[in-house]
Amino acid sequence: MAFLKESDYTVLIRSEIEKIIDATTERSKILTAEKMAIAQMRNHLSGRLDVDAIFIDAPADGEDDLRDQYIVMLAIDITLYHLWTKEGGNNIPKTRELRYNDALKWLQDIQAGAQSDLPLATEDGIEQGLVKIWSASAPEDNTY
Repeated sequence: MAFLKESDYTVLIRSEIEKIIDATTERSKILTAEKMAIAQMRNHLSGRLDVDAIFIDAPADGEDDLRDQYIVMLAIDITLYHLWTKEGGNNIPKTRELRYNDALKWLQDIQAGAQSDLPLATEDGIEQGLVKIWSASAPEDNTY
């Protein structure tokens, strides 16, 4: 299964626009762009967060959706941006560009250590947090 499902797109894109972006009946371009978007997100989040717990399979119809909806929205925004880039840089809608840049900034903030409510990466069942030690003093090198 996949992280995103076809009905996820109805919130952020009209069906007629979706058909213009990917005219294939198998949605092959969309599926390829989804894989690219999720790989991009996993690369940004994998150091600190449990990406296997975040990118779970989309639920079947009638099941509870356990996916983080913000991550779903970001994945769709990045996917749609990748789909529009094949049309050329001048043809990308401003909304798509802004939403992509917002998504990328958030991913970079998380990668840099910003807090989120997503599950942290674990090692042997112990959450691995980001520990930084700061000092007002300059580091000393006492080698002679």
